[in-house]
Amino acid sequence: MYLISKIWLGYGLISVFFSAFLVFVIYTSPLSNQSFYRLIVIHLVIVILSWINSWPTRVVWTEDAPYFAKALYDHTPRLFSLFMFLGIAFCHIQSWSSIVICVNRLRTANPEKYEERNKWWNRWFILIYIIVIVLSLLAAHYLAITPTVRFYEETGKFGYVIWDLADGIMQIFFLVVFLGLYILISLIFGCIAVCKIKKHQDGEFHHSSLVTLVHIFLRVFCLTLLLCSFLLQVEDFTVEMMITIFDLMTFSMTYIILFYDESVREAIRSSCTSGTVDGR
Repeated sequence: MYLISKIWLGYGLISVFFSAFLVFVIYTSPLSNQSFYRLIVIHLVIVILSWINSWPTRVVWTEDAPYFAKALYDHTPRLFSLFMFLGIAFCHIQSWSSIVICVNRLRTANPEKYEERNKWWNRWFILIYIIVIVLSLLAAHYLAITPTVRFYEETGKFGYVIWDLADGIMQIFFLVVFLGLYILISLIFGCIAVCKIKKHQDGEFHHSSLVTLVHIFLRVFCLTLLLCSFLLQVEDFTVEMMITIFDLMTFSMTYIILFYDESVREAIRSSCTSGTVDGR
């Protein structure tokens, strides 16, 4: 196993553990009554599933663990196309999920209207995510060209094939357009959120607001790096760089919450304290 793959795997497993732990803590605490944290829980579940789904694809890209990939390919060759399709869909879902969280925070920033708007989000957040998931699946199906995975017996290596030059051009076009679109939308809503939050919170950023803003602008930064690394096209370095940036972006919310959200840290302390008491 390559060193970079070991780093991805170690970082990912640790991040999945922390993400799952946060889901448990938030879901079993009074924080689950707040729409913001309900959205956070769904987002963390999405990033866990996204990271798990990415591994068969990255095994092919990096030519790592060839025996595992070959066995899986021989058993169900179309499965790789499914992983690729879901990977594209998860990229859309993660981007829209971050935007939804940002919109939620700017809409609930006004203390006078918080209760009313929090109830609205609690009532409709599941429907909102269903719409996001459906639209993301449609975008992955109709607005992306999924490459075909082939195994070349003469070289013993995998490769992705786009059979038509026009399809290859369209794939590049869709990738650049969607990355640019998500960068622009996230930047706009992030700036609006800054103005709204400063207006209604006396120029101070409470922990949930800080989490939202750090996450949305960090995501803008990572999407910009992804776009630049794709345009550089420096063979394997580009692939490894893009996957590394993707992993950092995927689990950014997990670590931002752990470092910046005092309410979650208090919930963790309460959960650990109650667990200790129950253990006695």
